[in-house]
Amino acid sequence: MTNKIVTLTALAALSLTPAVAFAQSANPESTTPPAVAPHTPGTATPDAASPQAPASVMPGTPSTATAPTATPKFVSAQASGQWMASDLIGSDVVTASDEKLGSISDAVVDGDGNVLAAVIDVGGFLGIGAKPVAVSFDSLTATPTDDGEKIVVSLTKEELNAAPEFQTLDQARDSSATKTQ
Repeated sequence: MTNKIVTLTALAALSLTPAVAFAQSANPESTTPPAVAPHTPGTATPDAASPQAPASVMPGTPSTATAPTATPKFVSAQASGQWMASDLIGSDVVTASDEKLGSISDAVVDGDGNVLAAVIDVGGFLGIGAKPVAVSFDSLTATPTDDGEKIVVSLTKEELNAAPEFQTLDQARDSSATKTQ
């Protein structure tokens, strides 16, 4: 799921790049953008053909249109202390006493791109009957080992087993829809 979000975000950014390039003028008149007058309730909305009209009123513009970002930002290399999602997904999670708890199955990312939590499949046998538990990313530590790294969580097995089961947004909607029927 995370890979899909990252891929779609990258595609959206790349598709907006030509629009940003065409929108630039060779001789800009001013480097300061014009001031935007605040919209007060009760005032008239600009005509749909007017350039000051919001995107939701302009003809031929979908109401979900967003303004393109000014400049795309790129990361050229992984820095020390940064984790690759591909290395995390499927990694075993252990306690400080090296007791295996489960493995990371997903990550929860907010709208700003910050990783909020890692979803750990706890319990079960060979992935059957495992319960997904979202653990704050601050609770995880990558510890070097002879054959790579292990992910250590600052919780006990009992705390993870007692934690509430993590539900995705779709699962929450499905369960609330079944309750209302």
